[in-house]
This record gives sequence, C-alpha cells and structure tokens, in this order.
Amino acid sequence: MPIIPLKQIITVIRKGEPDRWGNSTEETFVLKCRVDEGSKLVRNTLGQEVVAGMEITLDKLADIRYTDEIEYTDELNRTIKKAPIKIEVIRWISGKPKLTVVYV
Repeated sequence: MPIIPLKQIITVIRKGEPDRWGNSTEETFVLKCRVDEGSKLVRNTLGQEVVAGMEITLDKLADIRYTDEIEYTDELNRTIKKAPIKIEVIRWISGKPKLTVVYV
C-alpha cells in the first residue's frame, strides 16, 4: 500500500530495439501515480539546471528509464508527452525503496 494517494495514471512508452530492417516495436504500460504540475528547477543527468513541468510520484521502485516517454492526460483532457529529466528513488532507513520521483 502506498504512503500517499495515487489517483492519477501515466502511460509509459518504451521503444524496443530495432530489428535488422530498422523496425522497432513499442511497449506501453500504465502506472498509478501522483502528478503535481508546476515549474520546478532541477538538475538533469548532465548536471545542467532545467525547468521541469511535472513531478510524478510512483510507488516503490518503478521501472522508468531516461529513454522512455511518459504520457499524462489531466482532468482538462490536456495530454503531455515527454521524456524524464530526472529520476530519483527515495528509500527508507532500511534501504528499501519507498517512492520513485520522476521529473518531466
């Protein structure tokens, strides 16, 4: 059971490896989350300061990669489709992952 309510849903789109003809498949899956929209200044993997438009909180250790695309549709039917800027795992004192926070 998550420690915060997860009322929103995101769709993760993961591109597969291309075959010898150059065609690649897409794998999609849905995760429950909490999405907080607003501008936030974060550092990306290169150490640069960038502005993130959403903070997505997922339960435990979520399988999110920097090469994935995250699609979110809010209550006003606006769809946002972006790649993650920063992924961080929040752990308990025991070392077990409790939350995954993704900035897009």
